[in-house]
Amino acid sequence: MHNGVNTVDLGRKAKALRQLRGYTLEDVVTRTDFTVSWLSKLENGLLTPSLEGLVRLAQVLECGVEDLVDGLLARPQLVITRSGDGRLEGSKNGKASQSIEYLSEAWRGREMDTTVLHLSKGRGEAMPMSNAGERFLHVLEGDVLLTYGETTEKLAEGDSAYIDARVAHSLQNDARRRARVLSVLLRQHDSSPGRSNGVHRNGRAASGNGKTGRKR
Repeated sequence: MHNGVNTVDLGRKAKALRQLRGYTLEDVVTRTDFTVSWLSKLENGLLTPSLEGLVRLAQVLECGVEDLVDGLLARPQLVITRSGDGRLEGSKNGKASQSIEYLSEAWRGREMDTTVLHLSKGRGEAMPMSNAGERFLHVLEGDVLLTYGETTEKLAEGDSAYIDARVAHSLQNDARRRARVLSVLLRQHDSSPGRSNGVHRNGRAASGNGKTGRKR
């Protein structure tokens, strides 16, 4: 695992210094070109500021930049994302009825990306995914169609899938209500071929004939 910036501790230091000076978020914003949203995310460890931003923040908080960044390369041992606090991002192409809730951004240099995929009700356009690594999907709510290469599988609430994420795959809502899917991506830096690109169900390989799998 690679070292990354400990934004959690950075946010705690910035907040502690701000409160020590008796400043509110609005007080800091009026002295900079920051926004309340930006500063709040920084204090909650949800973003990494630019060097220019750190310098400006240090000036307002009447401290040195070194007071803010000292020890930031130490990786946090615990990151908690409270319900509703994950950063929510809509589809990048503006068409797919899917949004992504990021759960582990405060842990920099991580090998796992943990997100919740929110699929609006109705058959929206599926958003294709492909990553170097392995992905675990678990349906938290609703019913979805998982297209994996040439295979399509229906997943109901409580179902899960573990896949080689290098194979193009996508999720599509299969009901008249919204669906939520937990996604855990384990990144791999070795580009060598995996053991298998097949879909497995209870340890047995499923055929990749493009037909829909289990019916419900």
